Amino acid sequence: MNNSTFNKSDFIGLASGATLLTAFIYALAQSLV
Repeated sequence: MNNSTFNKSDFIGLASGATLLTAFIYALAQSLV
């Protein structure tokens, strides 16, 4: 298994997860206002 490829896909997974979490928190804040 290529280690650099694994790190790259893992970083993409973390980035997409953080984006979804940020979007969820933003939508939640908008609904509260």
